[in-house]
Amino acid sequence: MELVDEVSDVQCEKCGRMMVYKFGRYGRFLACPGYPECKNAKPIIETIDVPCPKCGATVQVRKTKRKRNYYICENNPDSCDYISWNKPKEGEKWNPEEAEEVKKETKKRTTKKASKSTTKRKKK
Repeated sequence: MELVDEVSDVQCEKCGRMMVYKFGRYGRFLACPGYPECKNAKPIIETIDVPCPKCGATVQVRKTKRKRNYYICENNPDSCDYISWNKPKEGEKWNPEEAEEVKKETKKRTTKKASKSTTKRKKK
């Protein structure tokens, strides 16, 4: 059984061919069909229709290592510092003070140390 690559509407920047969707170790990605000559590959970037509350650019949906979604501005970190766990709403204004509070809360959660419990074994 052979997998047939699905042709996309994205053009390769290096050779000009239409890129195809391929399946890899970490899921789907875009790759150039002329592989040995052209080794261009790109991740598939998911976006939402709501603009960035801070600068008005496109908001991307990304995943953490533990598969949790977060929302980030496409201009981050160059000119905008918007990032959030919650999906932005239409017309919402971003408040940086609230973002600092969220960062502090997440640091408190991650800095808690687990207590070590040791058990002594009896020798026979």
